[in-house]
Amino acid sequence: MRDYHKLLKRQLSKYIGEEKIPEEYKAFLEAVNSAYIEFDKDRILLERSIEISSREYNENLEKIEKLQAQIVHQEKMAGIGQLSAGIAHEINNPLGFVKSNMYMLEKYKDKLKNLLELYKNIEGNIKITHKDLYDSNFFEIVEYRNRNKIDFLFEDMDDIISESEDGIARIENIVKSLLGFARKASSLEYTQYDINDNIKSTITIAYNEIKYYAVIEENFEVVPTIKAINGEINQVLLNILVNAAHAIKSKGIQGIIKIHTYCENNYVKCEISDNGVGIAEENINSIFNPFFTTKPVGMGTGLGLSISHDIIVNKHSGTIDVSSRLGEGTKFTISLPIGAKEDDDNVNGKIS
Repeated sequence: MRDYHKLLKRQLSKYIGEEKIPEEYKAFLEAVNSAYIEFDKDRILLERSIEISSREYNENLEKIEKLQAQIVHQEKMAGIGQLSAGIAHEINNPLGFVKSNMYMLEKYKDKLKNLLELYKNIEGNIKITHKDLYDSNFFEIVEYRNRNKIDFLFEDMDDIISESEDGIARIENIVKSLLGFARKASSLEYTQYDINDNIKSTITIAYNEIKYYAVIEENFEVVPTIKAINGEINQVLLNILVNAAHAIKSKGIQGIIKIHTYCENNYVKCEISDNGVGIAEENINSIFNPFFTTKPVGMGTGLGLSISHDIIVNKHSGTIDVSSRLGEGTKFTISLPIGAKEDDDNVNGKIS
């Protein structure tokens, strides 16, 4: 019985105990034993096949989710690029003639102001040398000038034009940021990337989402440029900034978003922290999963952070880490390698 399968041994022990197996049963028992052994082999193969199939299924499911997220991301980026470019061009055309008109208006104002000063000088001379002529001819003019505060109008006009020019300059900056964002959003090339400059332009794009809920504290250290796909890193920054603003909005406070850039261990780093609602500990490990979101239904796709992780980790060989306390806030740390080697799949600086 020593060489028999364990199940066969158990059955033989149950029915014949330790007695010697009759000779006429040995051939039959050998056949049964072989069947047990073959069954075990088939069972092991089946278990391995199920395990492999299950693993392949999960891997394929993960690939499909990532591919779906990438497709949505590419469509989103293309849409943002087209929308930003269209808006920028629509604003840029009237902005051009408004700026030109303001320039000419300031010139006209200066000429009229000089004319007024010349008139006042002549008026003063006539008042001294020909008082009768002054009293008979200048009374209505002086009365009109004083009643309508003409001198004040020219002083106020200087402030109005100055404020208008400042507003036009701000609009120009927004348009440039939109055009730059649109151009970079549609580009898949690895180019020199200055994270400080790009954060500033991304803040301009996201400012409308931020200004009502938070102030931004900037701490930009001098950092080198790196090789990166500009539009995609900007998309990561935009996702995190908008999420920070929403987290603060949900807390119902006037919050603070802190941005700190610096170099460490051959990496350019960017920390973006907020004092919003924070993330529950049980959700921290899931926030980079495709389609995971803690926002109410209809408020988020769950793709922003998943796409951000793919961009930083897979496309730029960097890291993106998060630390958070529920009710206190969240900090994201992006690390991008300085002088990172380009993938073999990137031909002539383009993603295949």
